[in-house]
Amino acid sequence: MSTQPDTTPPGAIAVYDERQAGILRLEAFGLVAVSIAVLGLVIFAFLLSKGLASAFTYRAEHTYNYAGIQMTDINAYIQAKKVQIQPISAEALTAYNEWASKNPKTVNVQVLNQYLGDDYNNTGTIFNYMAVYVSGGLGVSCEYCHNLQNFAAYDLPQKTTAKNMLVMQFEVNNKWVNNVPRPEGQPLYQIQCATCHVGAPKNWNKTLKASNPAAFGIEGGGLPYGYEMVDEQLLKTRPDPQTGEVNYYKVTATKDTPAGLDATYRNQNQMYHQTVALGVGCDFCHYGGYFASYYVENGSFKWPKAQARHMIGMVQDLAINWWPQMQFPAPETVAQPNCYMCHRGYVVPPGASNTAPQPAQVSSPLIKPLEELPLPKPITP
Repeated sequence: MSTQPDTTPPGAIAVYDERQAGILRLEAFGLVAVSIAVLGLVIFAFLLSKGLASAFTYRAEHTYNYAGIQMTDINAYIQAKKVQIQPISAEALTAYNEWASKNPKTVNVQVLNQYLGDDYNNTGTIFNYMAVYVSGGLGVSCEYCHNLQNFAAYDLPQKTTAKNMLVMQFEVNNKWVNNVPRPEGQPLYQIQCATCHVGAPKNWNKTLKASNPAAFGIEGGGLPYGYEMVDEQLLKTRPDPQTGEVNYYKVTATKDTPAGLDATYRNQNQMYHQTVALGVGCDFCHYGGYFASYYVENGSFKWPKAQARHMIGMVQDLAINWWPQMQFPAPETVAQPNCYMCHRGYVVPPGASNTAPQPAQVSSPLIKPLEELPLPKPITP
């Protein structure tokens, strides 16, 4: 017989017994659940044999009508987001009419006539373009950028920024958007002022956030784990010396990769950023059977994967070559460009356009890229 004192806490046996009773209850519940599940499988098999289970078909791979892609209506988007649009003021219209009567031919126009042709040496044509795409895209009246007594003057810094952004817009459309890989019949949606601004003149700064800021990390253009859409590990990627291939986003693990999950975190954060930005799941771009493949099991081509790869290059180009030259009024407040800046949760950016005048290639633009970044080789079927 043991002479050791009883060190069992008071009530411990009762607690133990109650746990055992709980386990027995769960086991009994589990037996019932398993029985119901087995019965359900038998019923489902019976329905399959009768051809009545078509409604239960599981779609394992995303299907998409690429040629039938639809753009979100920009006005509906602006109304849903409660963006305050300022119409062109009566004062601005009066000032424009006086200016146009005195200057039917444009004065000191530097961008639109180069990229859109001689028609844009006409003051009325310029006004129509500015009213629809610039004033409308930013949700402001003419006086936001212009001296109403002299529309040709560069008195306001906003006009210089707008001029630089027009050059950026046309150059990016010519280099990247016009060359995006896409199937026959899919519309080409070009970048316009509204694509990024969606009705707000100051649209992309470090105080604005996406609807899911905690997970999306939109503040400052960044993502969780210190990742940013544009950082030293992604910037200035050059062609592979053996293949000439350019990949503006390449985070891969090899036998030489140091221990740890940093590369994995970076890759997954970037992928999550894109799914949130476009409002899609992984299988929109990837084949679930093998994520690295551009083809699904039946041999069809994953166009969105090729397009995303191309557009990541465009974001790099924007950040390296154009953002530093935009002369933002407060550059320290401006966030980096990233996918959400344009897409806002939609496959086609709400402010994109396939009806705007197409820009021509200009041999000597007023603003040139700071350095030439090559286009990645297109991946197509």
